[in-house]
Amino acid sequence: MIPVVIETLVVGIPPSPSVVVLRPVDEHTISTRVLPIWIGPTEAASIGIALEGQPRMRPMTHDFLANIINALHASIQRVVIDRVEGSTFFATVTLDQRGESIAIDARPSDSIALAVRTQCPLFVDEDVLNSSSFPYLFSNATSRENELEEFKTFLESISPEDFQTQ
Repeated sequence: MIPVVIETLVVGIPPSPSVVVLRPVDEHTISTRVLPIWIGPTEAASIGIALEGQPRMRPMTHDFLANIINALHASIQRVVIDRVEGSTFFATVTLDQRGESIAIDARPSDSIALAVRTQCPLFVDEDVLNSSSFPYLFSNATSRENELEEFKTFLESISPEDFQTQ
């Protein structure tokens, strides 16, 4: 199992898809791969609300489920995106209830929404990561700033004569 964090979340307005992008934080794979998972807009909105920590007057579905788990004297130990079939991902939510471990099959989107609310660890099975991830191509702000500075220096160093043909 590889620990992951949410790299980004894109909430699409139907019919556009929503996607959650997970990034490994294992010392061997940090910033080298990302795993995009297409999810429903409702689940994407729920994850976004939890990520932003927006207070709600009434519990949303994932808040309600977290409250039920807590009321049953259980806690979420971890969420694992543990397999993929075609473009469909599967997850397992593992609960601890008074020392007993309970594994529950779930959709990744619901699992991630619960993980964000309960601050439980989020993992991806190594085989799933290897078969379904993509190279991490996003540059960070520092490299963008460096690129802009280099381009600015280049622009300052050129003159109209540089473009004359001989």
